[in-house]
Amino acid sequence: MNAQTLTQADPAAEAVTASHSTADILQAASSLGFLGGDELSAPQVLAALCNPKITVDELSELLNNEPGLVVRVLRVANSSFYGVSRSVATIDRALMILGFDSVRSIAAAACLDRSLIRATSVAQIDRQAMVRHSLTTATAAEGLARLTHRESCGDAFVAGLLHNLGVPVQAILDPLAMRELTATLRTQPTMDIRELESQCNIISHEDCAARIFEQWQLPDTLVQAARHHHEPLQSADSADWLAGVLHTALRVCSEIGHGFESEPAQAERNRLVMDLIGVNDEMLESVKETVIKRSASLRLATGDQ
Repeated sequence: MNAQTLTQADPAAEAVTASHSTADILQAASSLGFLGGDELSAPQVLAALCNPKITVDELSELLNNEPGLVVRVLRVANSSFYGVSRSVATIDRALMILGFDSVRSIAAAACLDRSLIRATSVAQIDRQAMVRHSLTTATAAEGLARLTHRESCGDAFVAGLLHNLGVPVQAILDPLAMRELTATLRTQPTMDIRELESQCNIISHEDCAARIFEQWQLPDTLVQAARHHHEPLQSADSADWLAGVLHTALRVCSEIGHGFESEPAQAERNRLVMDLIGVNDEMLESVKETVIKRSASLRLATGDQ
């Protein structure tokens, strides 16, 4: 896997915009450490953790080969959020008590933080703000999925956790345009992001994230959810539900004050998208009640308390 490997059978891969090609995106992602390099680098571990095909045994082996991640996972496992009566001292014990999805999400949260250290430093992005927003989006998406498609909770969490990986890539490709975009959002926080990105002549952060997901060989539903999370009704039929969950999770983030400066706040709840994913106002409020505590517990894994 490297920055020169282009995804085949995608006609959009030749020229994403007039100014930036897929090769440019992948080169920028590679420079941030998101692609290539040591197989045990943080982004590569993150990619493995976020692959739905990972098994319990593979997860256990992966984590036990990463002592730093083990410490972070166990810190959260023993937090008051889970209320475990006896100390959780090993990954196998954590898997038994907390379950596969919980352990994987804790590990992915910790790994995201490590993966963004270099990227946010180079791109001059507030890492803590980006991680907080990503964790809140992930937990909101997971909560929404639990209400209607419980079997898809893991995919929803991953989609929320990774949805903004394209933002540092944007900042590398065109730092001046990104500063202009961010400044505009400060004064017009609900401006349509695609319109704004077009005005700034900058590649879509959604498409940047989708290209990274393709190189990580994540399922197409995750790729398309990343590509359409601001306009989920435009996504492919097989991915529109997950894109809709992600879009609605971002609304939850806005309502509880966990937005991100490079991403617009939604002016109001999108009723068509809510109908698409099968939730109503009461269900959204129930998710909001739990998401703050859940995301706060996950921040223990990142060291952001």
